[in-house]
Amino acid sequence: MKRTSLYLLIPVIFWGLSYIAIKIVLTELEPVEMISLRFLLAAPSLWLILLYKNIKILPIKNFKVIFVGSLLIFIHFWVMAVGMQETTASNTAWILTTAPIFIAILGWMVLKEKFSLWQSIGLFIAAIGVIVLTANGSLENLRWENSRGDFIVLGSCITWAIYTIWVRKIRGIYDPLVTTFWMATFAGLIFVPYTFMTSNISKFITLQTDTIISLLFLGIFSLAIAFWLWSEGLARLKAAEVGIYLYFEPLITMVGAWIILDEKITIWLIGGAVLITIGVMVAEKYGKTDVTEHDA
Repeated sequence: MKRTSLYLLIPVIFWGLSYIAIKIVLTELEPVEMISLRFLLAAPSLWLILLYKNIKILPIKNFKVIFVGSLLIFIHFWVMAVGMQETTASNTAWILTTAPIFIAILGWMVLKEKFSLWQSIGLFIAAIGVIVLTANGSLENLRWENSRGDFIVLGSCITWAIYTIWVRKIRGIYDPLVTTFWMATFAGLIFVPYTFMTSNISKFITLQTDTIISLLFLGIFSLAIAFWLWSEGLARLKAAEVGIYLYFEPLITMVGAWIILDEKITIWLIGGAVLITIGVMVAEKYGKTDVTEHDA
């Protein structure tokens, strides 16, 4: 049981710190550049993991689903990164905690899945939390021009929901690591050449040490290794037992951003975070929302 806990706790720590790494990288690179390099690092790392586990990556089944999924995940990362250019790592982590509720809403709208009263109550509580967090003590902050970053990050919850609903088509067909490998590979094959053709190469040569370390962390640790360990943990525990670990992710971001990025921890941030957590927990426990589909 102790080893299983580490399989889940280590990825959550990596994912919590990833928002801080993204903020650091965005000081030197544009979102598309950062994401392209992230996939460039993740794909070979995932391949080595699959080689170590002796898992075959061929033949490719459901090519269309995987290819479209790779585009959707790139769009999701891009929308989130664009939002993060204008908001904090802490706000981003807490807002993205609401992603499972958006997945439930999309499932209700598109797949005609049940959206229960408890899920509605959870959504309402979480929405109040997002408002409190974004307003930060002033209703003026709810204007688009004042909190554009938060609203864009909230929009990335929708892109994550679209991606999650789409890849459900191949759930159980592939090993999750194989799916992730091919999505990272396809996205990399498309956007890495585009990035190098449209960006100034000297920019990548003169990157600061902090940026390089953050990029390595984002591609290798918070994507490849974290997803590997998380899949190992999921294979050993029921989803209901796994979800509780994800509630620690935004806490890790908040404390880490306070220490590393000097982001302030305000009463409004804490209040919004508490309401978001309560809302998601209500939707999960009583409304059967799958919190493990949170944007990790």
